[in-house]
Amino acid sequence: MDKIGISDNEVGGDIAGRDIDKSSHLHLSGQKFSQMKTLLNKLKEEQVGSKQLTEFIDDLDYFNTPKQNETVIGLDNKLIAGNRTNLIEYAKDVKDRYHRKLYKHQFSEAAQKINLHLLALVQSYYMNEVYPLICENKESTVINALISERIVQPLLSELEDNTLGFSAQDINGMLYFLTGNCHIKWTK
Repeated sequence: MDKIGISDNEVGGDIAGRDIDKSSHLHLSGQKFSQMKTLLNKLKEEQVGSKQLTEFIDDLDYFNTPKQNETVIGLDNKLIAGNRTNLIEYAKDVKDRYHRKLYKHQFSEAAQKINLHLLALVQSYYMNEVYPLICENKESTVINALISERIVQPLLSELEDNTLGFSAQDINGMLYFLTGNCHIKWTK
């Protein structure tokens, strides 16, 4: 077997006896990170390095502002129209709590991307799985169970080590945040 030796040299890059994997996946003990894990790690790095942004990324700003061409009637009136008056106080509370968490991390690009990802999932799951049942006039108990099963629990699982400290109430807060900004509706 041939032997190769290196001595009295300075290496400014990679050195290997065989292949070097430069793929975009991060590896730790042979495991690939998911996109969420990668963003959560980036958030931890940003928190240490105090990297700051001056504005929301454009895609997150889309969710943060009321949808154009929609009549803004407020969260209360949207829930009243959807026969969900029993949830108004809860919805306002969790929406405001989530909104505060969103702004707490407004200068972190990774946190913004995590929020964007979660808001997009909430909207997608809602529109594909919950909203059709609202259009079929299903009972609120069925709708509430589906929200928990198909939105809240999957998103909590998606968060993995949950660096931002989101709870089930925060996920519900995202739902009502999107409702307040006309991205989700509770009527046909």
